[in-house]
Amino acid sequence: MKTALIICDNEVLNSIYSVNLKTYTELNLIFESSLDKALIHIEDPDVAIDVLVTMASIDGEDTALLAYHNCIENDRDIPSIVIGEGDLIPDENHIVKNQFDIPGIIQNIFKSLGMNPKEVLAVITEDLYEMPIRLFFPFKKAFCDTYYMLENNGQSAPTKIFDKESDVWPKVREFLDQGVSNLLIPAKERFAFTKKVTQLLIESMEQITPETPQQESLDFVEQSIDAVAEQLFDNQEVTQEVIQLSQMCMDTMEEVIEDVPDLKSLLKDLAALKSGFLYSHSIIAGYVSTHILDNVEWGGDAHKEKLKFVLYFHDMYLVQIYKKHPDLMYEDKLIFDPNITEEEKEIIINHASEAADAIRRYPGCPLGADVIIMQHHGTPNGQGFATSYKDDISPLAKVLIIAEAFTEEIYQKIETKTAVNVEEIMDKLKERFTKHTYKKIINTLANIKI
Repeated sequence: MKTALIICDNEVLNSIYSVNLKTYTELNLIFESSLDKALIHIEDPDVAIDVLVTMASIDGEDTALLAYHNCIENDRDIPSIVIGEGDLIPDENHIVKNQFDIPGIIQNIFKSLGMNPKEVLAVITEDLYEMPIRLFFPFKKAFCDTYYMLENNGQSAPTKIFDKESDVWPKVREFLDQGVSNLLIPAKERFAFTKKVTQLLIESMEQITPETPQQESLDFVEQSIDAVAEQLFDNQEVTQEVIQLSQMCMDTMEEVIEDVPDLKSLLKDLAALKSGFLYSHSIIAGYVSTHILDNVEWGGDAHKEKLKFVLYFHDMYLVQIYKKHPDLMYEDKLIFDPNITEEEKEIIINHASEAADAIRRYPGCPLGADVIIMQHHGTPNGQGFATSYKDDISPLAKVLIIAEAFTEEIYQKIETKTAVNVEEIMDKLKERFTKHTYKKIINTLANIKI
């Protein structure tokens, strides 16, 4: 097993890095809070260090620069990932500017060590997965069934201590006081657990420092979309493409905020909902729509960019609904949910036309993007949801509709834990979208990578 040395003086960040690196890299991790402590390992040739992850600076000291020079002086050829910014970071280092950019850190580790993510994740064969007990502290209710390895007469066996949604406190504290350092969760839950505890830890940091730069930008954690993509797709290239789409989305949102500042609060909330359906399904649909446009005669790069832009903003007025009801998913089912108020139903019915009106104010809005946004539920005026899909909307709106419908079918397969069969999904979509123009679009999905 390869080893990473992490130099970071923030305990919450260390917890975030610990759970994510454990879950996604399976590296042996050594954490030190200062350069002096880290040098004990760097200067000892018997301590194997395969990659160094360090903050750019700690307490005004150029930690990354000094660590780099000490590695050279001790003849240690150790690739380095530097978190943060500074004028004195050596060019040889990989730089991840945002301390919450977990995928950036993980991707650079994989690149530095020549590791394949799928091969790493495949080593987990046990039904239960070990997590440090302190990672359970941010939870009030158990995220999932949780176990403790109980020893009896020299034999060890997992014993359930928490059912999902049962109270964690004060029992978890009692286990820690007894010297228990790890608890066990179902291995299949480890990505979702990691995503949730990361979210809770980041929220705790932002509460302590409410004016941090991370809160003032849209450069939030990408972990959630990463985890969603890992769940939905077997192909690592597809996962990476989805993550890149998400980063493009953040960049585009920043540009829109610059020119339409009254959308800032709305778009910040959308970015903060990355772990939910509203954001992630739009990014996945962006991948699907790109595939469609690669396989229709009239598709081109300009169409792809326009549709990506549309997907980033088409549902932004639903943010307040999903923020209040995070467990809800499919848009056309929202108005039938008993928890939705009459006022919220009005928002849902009008969200397409509202988004189209708002995005027109952005000077860089691609020509016709507002029309596609207005028509993305199959109605020409952006009101409500079509019950039968006609030819009275733009071709790109049709691509968007099919891309979102295909994405929702994938989500449903994941929910029901059934295998994704593209041919079956295509047949189902053709029953719903009966017009020839829609069926031609659906046919392009036959060779999509999943």
